[in-house]
Amino acid sequence: MEALKQFKAEINKCVKCGACRSICPTFRVIGRESACARGKITLIGSRLDGELGLTDAYLKHIKECTMCGACKDTCPNGVDTTGIINAARAEAVREQGLPLLANLVVKNILDSSKLMPFALKCAARFQGIFFKDSSADNGLLSRFSLLLVGGGRLIPPLAGTFFLDMPEVKALAANTARNGKDRAAKPLEGVQPLEGVQPIKAAFYAGCGVNYLMPNVGVKSIEAVRKAGGDVVVPDSQVCCGMPAYYMGDVETARNLAMKNMETFEGYDCDYVVTACATCTYGLKSVFKEILSGQSSETTARVNAFCSKVMDITVLLADVLKYRPGGGKEGGGNGAKRIVTYHDPCHLNRGLGVRDEPRELLKGNSSLVFKQMRFPCSCCGLGGGVSLANYELSIEITKRKAESVRDSGAEVVATACPGCIVQLRDGLHKYGVDAEVKHVVELL
Repeated sequence: MEALKQFKAEINKCVKCGACRSICPTFRVIGRESACARGKITLIGSRLDGELGLTDAYLKHIKECTMCGACKDTCPNGVDTTGIINAARAEAVREQGLPLLANLVVKNILDSSKLMPFALKCAARFQGIFFKDSSADNGLLSRFSLLLVGGGRLIPPLAGTFFLDMPEVKALAANTARNGKDRAAKPLEGVQPLEGVQPIKAAFYAGCGVNYLMPNVGVKSIEAVRKAGGDVVVPDSQVCCGMPAYYMGDVETARNLAMKNMETFEGYDCDYVVTACATCTYGLKSVFKEILSGQSSETTARVNAFCSKVMDITVLLADVLKYRPGGGKEGGGNGAKRIVTYHDPCHLNRGLGVRDEPRELLKGNSSLVFKQMRFPCSCCGLGGGVSLANYELSIEITKRKAESVRDSGAEVVATACPGCIVQLRDGLHKYGVDAEVKHVVELL
C-alpha cells in the first residue's frame, strides 16, 4: 500500500464540498455517493486507515469511473482525483492481481509485439461467426452475449489489413534512414512546403484503434502531413501504448510497453512523434513521465526528450504545419454543405488542453458548416475500463452525448479519438440518432 500512501496528502485536501457531483458522468447516471470522486476518495481514505478491506463492494466502486478528469478540473482545491483513483486500482491489482481473462489479455496479448497481431488476425477471420452486419452500415452487432462485449453492442469490424501491415505503410518503415542519416524531410512529390513553414519529420504512432480498426485514419493522417510538406516515418516495431493496462491498475505492464515504444522511436531521428488517438497522445506525452519516473537521471532525460516530441495530429497540422483543408469532397448533393459538430475527447481536452485546433481544421473545410453541440466536453462513457466492465453504465453515459448530437442537427460528428468513435457510433445507433461519426483527419 506504499504507493497509495503517497496520495494521503491529496486525499486530505478533499473538503467534501461536492463540486465533483455536479460534473461526474457516472454520478449523473447512478446517483449514488460512491459514484462521484468525493465518495470514492472517502472509501479510499478508509482503506488507507485500515478501516476497509479489498471487498467486492470497494472494488466495484473504484472501478465505476471513466477517468475523464472532469472532477479534477472542477475541484476548487485541485485534488488529484484521477491520480488517487488510479493508485487505488493499482494497489488492488498488486494485492489481488487481475481477473483471469483481463490478466490473459494484458500480460500475454497487449504486452506482445507478435501475439496481439496474431490473435486479432484470427479474430478478424472468424468475426462473422459471432457478429452480424448492422443496418447502420458502420459496424457489427454481436449475435449473442459475449465476454467483454455483451449482446447487441455495435462494434467496428476488425480491418481486413491492419494499418502497420499495409504495403505503403511498411515501406515508410523499411525505407527510413535511422540514427540521423538522410535527416532532411522529403515532401510529397509535387507538393511544396507552405510558405514560412520549415519541413519537418514526424514519426507516426498508430495505436491499437488505428492499427486494428481504422487504418484509414492513419492513411489520412500521413496524407495530410505530407500534403503540408512534412515527411512521415512509421516505426514498425511499435506496440500498444499501455493505457488499457494502466487504467486497469497494471502499472508494471504499462511501464514495460512504455519502454518498448520509447526505445523503438528513439531509433528514428524525428522532430515529432505524432498520433491520431487522444488516449495514445495523453499516454505517450503525460503518463509515460509518471510511470517511468524515479529511475536514473539518464532514463529521466530520455523520457523527457521523448515526451516533449509527442503531439496530436490536429495540433501538428493546425499549429506547426499551418495546414488548410480543401473543400468539396464532404459536401452533399448539388454542392450542399454538411453540418458537422465536434466531440472533445477527455484525454485531449482536459488531459492536454487541446480544444481549438480540431475545430479550426473543421471550420477550414469549405464544404462543411461547423455547429457546436451542447455539452461537447462531456465524457462519451468509454474510458477507464467502464465500457468493458460495465457496458450498461457506459452506454447510459453516452445517452447525453447522443441527445446533444441530435439536438445540434449535425449530419457528422467529428472527434480525434478512435475509442470515442467506437463509443459514439454505438450510442448513436442505440438511441436512434442519424449521424455519421468520423475522425477529424477524415474530413480534411
